[in-house]
Amino acid sequence: MTPTHPPGWAQSLLALFVPARGRDGVLGDLLEEYHDAQAPARGAAGADRWFVGQVLGFVWRACLPWGVLVSAVMIARDVYDLTAPTADFHTRAAVTTYLCISLFAAGGFVAAWRSRRVLSGTALGATTALMTCVVASVYALLLNSAFAADPGTYAPLVETADIPIVPIVILGVLAGSIGGAVGRMFGHGATRIDLA
Repeated sequence: MTPTHPPGWAQSLLALFVPARGRDGVLGDLLEEYHDAQAPARGAAGADRWFVGQVLGFVWRACLPWGVLVSAVMIARDVYDLTAPTADFHTRAAVTTYLCISLFAAGGFVAAWRSRRVLSGTALGATTALMTCVVASVYALLLNSAFAADPGTYAPLVETADIPIVPIVILGVLAGSIGGAVGRMFGHGATRIDLA
């Protein structure tokens, strides 16, 4: 019988979201559980699903605080626009944009500092941006339901269609990567940059 192995991409993803100090132990424990318990009980496909679920749990825990912060900035901006309308959104847009860039970069810094890998910042930035787009869409849909009685008051579904998903993801990736590069340089006295 050929031994089963969890997906290589999932193992690589896990390495980006686990602190360098405990990485080998975490991966070793998951592999042991995969081979000794999950594969015999669930079969190869079921064990792979279990392993991917465990990895996604690590990704979720690493990205959730940053996703909440960036989403909160965007929602707070929308609430502010609703309660204090203005004809000139330039300053508000600039503050929101730079604050989100700072949060993506800070998240990338922390991720790379912990994992000692620049790509951790990139992955965190991309994942956080995607989480933010989902939260913003759900928020707009909920707001649409709240204003359904008076549709002339607000058009959040139009706003949902205007969520710039690709630019937000690009912004998250770039700012997360920059934060990741800086975090990697400062990470635990590192002397060289490991891109993987």
